[in-house]
Amino acid sequence: MFDFIPNLWRDLHPMVVHFALGGLFMSFGFTLLARVTGNAKLDELSWLLLLVGVLAAIPSALTGIISHLPYESLPVASAIEPHQLLGMLGTFASIGVLFWRFMARRRGKDISAHPLYIGIAVAGLLWLFLLGGTGGNLVYQLGVNVRGVNPLNK
Repeated sequence: MFDFIPNLWRDLHPMVVHFALGGLFMSFGFTLLARVTGNAKLDELSWLLLLVGVLAAIPSALTGIISHLPYESLPVASAIEPHQLLGMLGTFASIGVLFWRFMARRRGKDISAHPLYIGIAVAGLLWLFLLGGTGGNLVYQLGVNVRGVNPLNK
């Protein structure tokens, strides 16, 4: 039942990454839905989910690096690197977006209706699709960090 404990450092990434993916996906989605419906409560929800998503993205990126370390000398590392790059760049961009929106909200003017922010929300949804797709490929196609079919055990 507690077989995961010896591998906890490598298993932390899949444990935390879904909070970041869910928070950011819902934040960007609610931003767009708020524009369509005109519902201000969705803007507030999108702000809170952006905060949750970014706060979860930081440990997701760090644990992703930790999970990648044992694979650096294996051929599968070349498949991991695009996912890692997408994750790192997206995390930094998300931090920037959070800071921009936080500063605007502090001045009493949320920027969630700003055309650039709407564009970022659309790009963010595309980024999450690519990030999740490359991560899923690593797990489901290549067996990265899946015990029993793990390339480290071959």
